[in-house]
Order: sequence, then structure tokens, then C-alpha cells
Amino acid sequence: MPKIEQKEIMSSAVARNLQCAEKLLKGKEFERALAILGEIDLESISPDMLAWRHLIYAETKLTLGEYDVESEIEYTISFYRQSNKNDKFGWAKYLHGWLLISYSKYFDARETLLESYTTYKRCDDHLSQACVLNRLSFVSYQLGDIVGATTYLKKCKSIYEMINDVARELIISFNLAQLYYAGGEIRRSLDLYEDTKCGLSVWSKNNIAIYNMQRAIPFALKGDFDLAQKTIREAVPYLEGFSREQAIYHEYLGWIYLLEGNYIEADKALRKGLKLSLDLAPESALVSQTQRRLADVLIGQGSYITAIQHADEALAVAVKINERVEIAACYRVFALVENHNGRSEKARHRFKQAIDLFSMIGARYELASTRYLAAVSGLYPEGQRQAFLYLSREYFESEQVNHYLLKIDKEIGQARPVNNKTPESSGLPPRIIGHNPAIKRLTALARNVAASEMSVLLTGPTGTGKDLFARYIHHFSGRKGRFVAVNTAAIPESMIEAELFGHRKGAFTGADRTKPGLIEEADQGTLYLNEIADSSPEFQAKLLDVLENRTVRRLGDTRERPVAFRLIAATNHNLEKHVRNNQFRADLFHRLNDIHIALPSLRDRLDDIPDLVSYFLAQTEIDLDGNDDALERLSRALIRHDWNGNIRQLKSEVERMALLSKGDLSHMITAAAQYRPSEREQLLNLLSQNDWNRREVARILGLSEGGIRYRIKKYKLSEKSPA
Repeated sequence: MPKIEQKEIMSSAVARNLQCAEKLLKGKEFERALAILGEIDLESISPDMLAWRHLIYAETKLTLGEYDVESEIEYTISFYRQSNKNDKFGWAKYLHGWLLISYSKYFDARETLLESYTTYKRCDDHLSQACVLNRLSFVSYQLGDIVGATTYLKKCKSIYEMINDVARELIISFNLAQLYYAGGEIRRSLDLYEDTKCGLSVWSKNNIAIYNMQRAIPFALKGDFDLAQKTIREAVPYLEGFSREQAIYHEYLGWIYLLEGNYIEADKALRKGLKLSLDLAPESALVSQTQRRLADVLIGQGSYITAIQHADEALAVAVKINERVEIAACYRVFALVENHNGRSEKARHRFKQAIDLFSMIGARYELASTRYLAAVSGLYPEGQRQAFLYLSREYFESEQVNHYLLKIDKEIGQARPVNNKTPESSGLPPRIIGHNPAIKRLTALARNVAASEMSVLLTGPTGTGKDLFARYIHHFSGRKGRFVAVNTAAIPESMIEAELFGHRKGAFTGADRTKPGLIEEADQGTLYLNEIADSSPEFQAKLLDVLENRTVRRLGDTRERPVAFRLIAATNHNLEKHVRNNQFRADLFHRLNDIHIALPSLRDRLDDIPDLVSYFLAQTEIDLDGNDDALERLSRALIRHDWNGNIRQLKSEVERMALLSKGDLSHMITAAAQYRPSEREQLLNLLSQNDWNRREVARILGLSEGGIRYRIKKYKLSEKSPA
């Protein structure tokens, strides 16, 4: 037989064996798959077949928990990077990400998995995309990004919905429910647990046990302890023979007792759980969580020395496995112990560490409860204390956590009045118009946190009133200094230091006088940084340095000048998304985001248009006396418009119509009623509403995605396009 023909027959036989092994892998017959792979002569097969074999082998071994496959994965990545087989390259990168996870190299794993996801998207392989998204969610959670983890898992769930894979969708929904309560979305978590209940009949015993244990926690977080106890005990019949699940049961039972304040029963349950966890895996999340919760129980019992011992042990494990929620919770334990021991400065530092990390992670329940503990610690001046209370209340009210609301309202009722008007606050404060519940709530929040030292991040679309809110907060801050507004995007890179820090006379050519910088001008006042998302990397670095050291040095000077200012930043971009895309410094974002006030678009507060129209017309020469009916008809006509430019656009339109109508309200009503949005306005409005998701906008308009891209190019639209 000719050699060429013989090689073809051998190649065909190897291909059949590999197809069989891959089928067995997908059918979870791992030992049979490995047996077939073991029969293949690696020396005689082609590089293509060898790479394919390595993919099947690596995934089989990883699934079995055996991780000595690094050389095989490296070979596949190198081989498929040079080929046009994107599906295999995506598979290779997915396996590499999986391997990196096993080594706890989460940052590297995220980058690798993102490359795999992008590759699978090019192949339009939905099932593989879902697998990668599931792992990306786990990696994001381990990195302390609950928001990112939730986003990935929601995308994964939507793919399983689209391809009608009900079994996998249920499992993802179950995991998503846990992420929701980890992020503080308690009600949403409970709704999803209820939705997934229908799948219990086909689940294994240990999965049913875990379901009932995890579902109990949101009830406890809301304060419904009887229902939490009833739910977790439904797991008991399914625990026999499952050591890990028994450890989780005792930890969660202890957690419920801890939240209820029943420290004796919590102590018993947690000690049982800790013994089981240590026997199973001494360096696991189970151990760090149980140790730390035991420390919380001991603080409740007044045993501070023993509490710190357990917290130290919990932190050591949490740091080793990068369990950031537990790291933050340990900082909170340390804060309570330091405060008990009278070390106020150390206690405040620990509270700050805990609050910053919980905020960074996105654990809203833990953040709110930590702020409450800080507020009642006696460590902070009244303005800061009230800010903590109101921020906690904002969250607990949104999730209807009534037992916390009762405690917070009692503290607020006992609060001392704060003189929170600035010396330059002559006359009335900046006027925020509207009776919409959302805008009233945000106005109250802005006033209640104004007297604190905490930074404020104002977000919302262009024209929603961020500048107005910044001035409003300054007015009620009680600060003696000025309100200094800076357009961060407008400062040339070469002028950043001179603008921010100032300069001495003769420091550079043209410096004919000494000039303080913008930061120094805001000393004892408020520094307002607008368009912060568009600031340069150098600007961000300089600002972060000032925030950490609270000093500035003028160009040409040797003297460091201390500065004390309240920082307010504003942007119309999604700054968290910028951080995830490495377009904005994560460390600076979390320094700016002490208090986040997200202003709604005008389309979300259309009921405020009559008040706004009346206010804007009052600034013109139109006589409004006796014209209530005409004002109402004008407002009704304007409500039907698309206000992509929000309040700023509404103001401009009212002023334009008033000018053209020469003060005749009936002409204004006619003009407003005849309005029809142009194709450009309609497209820009839909793009803005759907976060510039071209595929979704194409679906709404019944066009192809290419048609949407053509129109974007035709009208020269971008995310910064004015209405």
C-alpha cells in the first residue's frame, strides 16, 4: 500500500477516535474518553490532530480536578493562533482561563477568558459563549466585582434562554440569585429563587440542600428570621452523606442567628460549621467566612480578645484566596475592636478600609450595615455621622429592610442639628425644581450628606442638572471656602500642573506673577470637577496624589501647602464601565465614589415638565397671570417630545419658542403640538435609551444592524452627540 494512502487511512482513524473521545467528554464519560486518547500514538499523528487531542485531554483532566495539563494547553494556543480555526482557538483560551483559575491567577484568567469570549462571538458559537461567561462571572466575583459578575451571568442566562436550554438556564438562575443577595439586591434575589423552585424535582440531593440554605439568607437579611429558619431547615433531609453541605448548613444557620442577635445559638452553629470546614479544607472560603462570623458573634457577646483572634485567622485565609468580601468584613471587626479599646484613629482607619472595599466590590447590604455601625460608633462629627445614617437609610429603604430602618430612624431622630449653610450662601439656595419622587429623594439625600467630608460622584445624562446639584451640596455644606468649578476635559496636558497647583512668579516663561492653583483656591471650600471621565491619565494621577496627601506645591516652589476641600465630581459616562475597560483609574474612581447620586433623565420624570416649563417661562417677559390653562396645554404638548438633551434641551426649546412666538402662548402651543422627531432625533434617542446597543435598536426599528450603522455614520452620531 502506498505510504500516502496509508497515512490518509491512519489520519482518518485518528479523527474518528478523537470525534468519539470528544463525544464521550460531552457525555461526561471521562474515563472512557481518556482511555481512547491513551491509545493514540502521539509520535505519528499530524500537528493538527495532536492539537485537537490535547484540547480534549486537557478539558477531561480539568473536569476531573487534575491540573497538570499546562504543556498541552500551551501547545494548542500556539498552534491554533496560527490557524484559521477560531472555534478551536477559543476553546484553547477557555481551557487556559480555567487552568489559571485553579492557580488563583484571577486577573490573568479574566484577560484570557475575555479573549476566548471574543473569539467565540466571531464564530457565533452561543453555547461556548455561555460557558465562558459563566467562568468570567466566577472570576469577577473572586476579584471583588459583584456588578461585573452579575452582568456576565445575566448574559449567560440570556443565551440559555435564547437556545431554549432550560436545565442550564435554571442552574444559572440559581447562581444569579446568590449573586443578587451578595450585591444587596435582596428582593430581586428572592424573586429569582422563587422562579427557580420549579427545577428542584430534577436536581440532586446536595443541590436541593444548597438551594434551601441559600434561599434562607435573603429572608434573614430582610429581618424575617422565622421564615429564614423554616427555609434553611428544609435542607436537613438532603444533607446526609454530604460533608461540605453540612458545613455550609451550620455556617448559614449561625449567620441567621447572628443577624437575629441570638449569639448563643449562633456560637454553637458556627463552631460546628468551623470544625467541619477545617476538616474539609483549612484554606477555603468556608473557613474564612465561618471564622469571621464567629468573630462578629464574640463581639456581640463582649469577648473582644477572642474575637480578634478569630478575625486574624479569617483574614489570613481570605487574603490567601483573595476573598475580598471577607477581607472587608474582617476590617469591620477590627474597627469595632479598636473602638472598644479606645483607639479612635485606628478604628476610623479600619472603618474606612471596610467601607471603601465594600463599595468597590458592590456589596451594598454590607456597605450599608457598616456605615450604620460607623454612625453609631461615636467616632465621627455630626455631619459625617448623619451622612452615614442617610446613606444607609437610602439603601435599606430601597430593599425594605425594616428592622434596620427602625434603628436608623431612631438615630436620626436623636441627631443634633447641623449648621450646614456656607458663609457665602446669601439668599436662597440653588433651586431644584420637581415633585417627582426620585428627584425629591435625591434632593433630600444631597442636603442630608452635604455637611460631611465624603466625596460625591454625580452621574446622569447631559443636561440633567449635575452642576445645579453640585452647587446645592456646596450651599448646605457649611464650608467656609469657595465653590471652584473645573472642566477637567478642557485642561491641556501641558498645563495640568500649572492649573491645578499654581505657580510662582518666574517659574516658566510668561509666569509674570505668582498664582495659586485651582485646588488651592478651593481650600476650605468645594472643588467641583466636571466631565471627570474625559480627564487625561496624567490629570487622574495628579488628582489621586492630592487626595492621598492633601497637599499641593506650586510650580517653582519648594513649599508643600496643606489643602482641605470637599470634592464633587460629575460625568455623563458610565464610569464603572470606563474602569472595567481600563479607561479610568479604579483607585481614583473609588476615592470619588463615597456618595453616588445618579440623576434621572427627563423621560424618567415627565411629571416635572409643567413645573419646569412654568419656571423657564417666568424667566422671560411672558405674562403668566391667568394663563394656567394655556400652561397646562403647552406642558401636555411638550411631554410628547423626545428630550434626549434633558432639562437643558427643554429650557432651550422653551426659550426659543417664547422668542419666536413673541410672548403668545397660543402660538407656542401650536408649535409644540406640531413637533415631529426627525429620523436623527429618533435614532439618537433610541441609541441613548439602549446604551448604544445597535443590535437592539435595529430590532426595535425593524432594520438590519448594518442599516443602523449606516445611519449613525450618515448623521455623524456618537455617544457625545447633542440632541
